[in-house]
Amino acid sequence: MKIIHCSDLHLDADLRSRFDAGAAAERRAELMNTFRRLCRKAQETGVSAVLICGDLFDTDAPSASAVRAVEDLILTYSGILFFYLRGNHDGSSVLFRTREKPDNLCLFGDDWTSRELEEATGVAGTAKGADAGADAAGADTAAARTAAGPALARRRIRIVGREPGRPLTSPPLDPACLNIVMLHGQIREGRSASAPDSIPLGLLRGTGIDYLALGHLHSYRSFPLDDRGTAAYAGCLEGRGFDECGECGYVLLDTDTASGRIDYRFVPFAERRIYRVLCDVTGCLRNAEVYDRISNALSSSPAQEKDLVRLELTGGLEYGCSPSPALVRGEWEDRFHYFDYTDNTSPVVHSEDFVCDATLKGEFVRVVSAAEGLDDTERARILRCGLRALSGETLFP
Repeated sequence: MKIIHCSDLHLDADLRSRFDAGAAAERRAELMNTFRRLCRKAQETGVSAVLICGDLFDTDAPSASAVRAVEDLILTYSGILFFYLRGNHDGSSVLFRTREKPDNLCLFGDDWTSRELEEATGVAGTAKGADAGADAAGADTAAARTAAGPALARRRIRIVGREPGRPLTSPPLDPACLNIVMLHGQIREGRSASAPDSIPLGLLRGTGIDYLALGHLHSYRSFPLDDRGTAAYAGCLEGRGFDECGECGYVLLDTDTASGRIDYRFVPFAERRIYRVLCDVTGCLRNAEVYDRISNALSSSPAQEKDLVRLELTGGLEYGCSPSPALVRGEWEDRFHYFDYTDNTSPVVHSEDFVCDATLKGEFVRVVSAAEGLDDTERARILRCGLRALSGETLFP
């Protein structure tokens, strides 16, 4: 049986704090379209269940159109079981409030809830193993958990989960089953929870978990849980901004009830990738050198035409260098689907160059250099802004 583990879709996110209004609306539509593609992919590849481990929506009050779109997808793909565990963002259940809930949607509460997926003859066992590495197509990490143990007349797969809110307790599991547990939150060592969304691993180890499906972190991560099981954060399906770079996608589980084996691998699935391209301009004495470094940084990045890119200037920018944001955007924004530019450089002003300067600029530099109560960063910024103003340039390019 094939199962998809995904999380943190954050559908209907506003995104205007991350992009301009037009790009935010487009990106919001792409997030929904990726969920649509996921459902279609699940049907085409024979997936039996989709586990959504929290934050399906970005708020507990998403738009009616977004809720309706998700409901329509669940109804359309009626042959797939959807397990929806709410996270810390989608804080209340909004699906099927005005329509009859279909049988292929399974919801959870703040108490442990379980549902059996399949019954078959097989062998009981324990999950062991480690990540096996990326495949040739770049599908990232693959891993296998093998099982061995006493024979059983029946082999069952159970999905067990509970939503964040109350302190976590150990799940009531049957060790004879293949147990897949869904949770949303931040993992912690020990047995006590420090917050409502805290997941103390000490309460889960040794309970019979074969695969712990996690949500909350926005990048893929897998690790052994105990001698039997493994745990994984699926990460988000699509990055929403430049703080969510890297591969985004889902985890594909392949369970074998005859052998008790669970294979899993991360599958990149995002419509677009998001990149932050850092360009260190330390040592550049002229704008032409800065533009050359920008060109080299963008050319050497893996970003493609369909991707979203933020160029970030770093390092120390010498006085006299003043790269034009308009020129940078005009030169490179057409090469990517979305292009953003930010100057995070630290100003470099050599006050000794102005010791004998009889101009207003020289006097300004000498006064600021001698001023008390300023740290080096503050002094450099004041010098940079003042020299720009005295030169008739934009203060904050």
